[in-house]
Amino acid sequence: MNNNCSIMCMKSSIKESYSSLWNFRWNHLLISYIAFFPFSLAGFLGLLDPFFEPRSSLELVPSGYNLSFFLFIATTYLWALPCVILWHRLYLLGPEHLLRRKIWPILTRSFVLISKVLFLVGVCVTVAALLVIMLTFTIEFLNIDDSISNFLELSDVEFIRYLSIVSITGLLTYLVFLRFTLAICARTIGKRMGLLASWRLTEKNTFRMFLSFAAIIVPTGLITFGVLYLYQSLIGINLFFSGEMLGTASYVHLFILAPVITLPLGSMCSQCASFYRHCGGENYIKT
Repeated sequence: MNNNCSIMCMKSSIKESYSSLWNFRWNHLLISYIAFFPFSLAGFLGLLDPFFEPRSSLELVPSGYNLSFFLFIATTYLWALPCVILWHRLYLLGPEHLLRRKIWPILTRSFVLISKVLFLVGVCVTVAALLVIMLTFTIEFLNIDDSISNFLELSDVEFIRYLSIVSITGLLTYLVFLRFTLAICARTIGKRMGLLASWRLTEKNTFRMFLSFAAIIVPTGLITFGVLYLYQSLIGINLFFSGEMLGTASYVHLFILAPVITLPLGSMCSQCASFYRHCGGENYIKT
């Protein structure tokens, strides 16, 4: 065993990711329903209504808004972290190690995962700030301040500048996330690996990881979009971007669609688990 970077085989990594998704499809079903249950239950009971209630920006928040907002955060963003750990455990250790009687390790690893996610968010914000500074300097240097006062009046060239900034920021953040995936995977199964160690183990595989990740995220994202569009067309409802507050029946539909909605997230965890194995994460020795 060693701590050196190994070259990843893209074909094997992609094949392994799709195989894991298929072989553990019933386990994915279980985790997806665990992930959506608190949100769907809170919505079904009407506890999220004050948060989603349509109102103008000048209106005061409705009664119970703060509690509703807290429940929304707790049942989505916070609850997603232990579910991500379950997906990683499934693809890294197998279904026999998926659930344990002791819940405390899952919670502690969730807090560690939060710290790493916040670090990645910080990296994203830093990159975005640097690019905005560069854009501001370019604007002042080219004397185009007046045209930026109204975004709708931007010329095609200036719009492309903004689009480039967003694209570059997203791409760099995406690549940084891929380089740190080994450390995240290690933490989900109780192993210690620093972000720098993950960065070192993946240094020769950045482009391969980029293509492999896209090869599984893009297809599963398209499948999710297609199934949701077909489902909504057949049922005659609009669960997303309707501009109206969801009814109790809508949360039932969302719960039914949980395995489809979470398919991109499950595929992401499957691919990250493949990176962990192919880039030397399993053979890593903390020094």
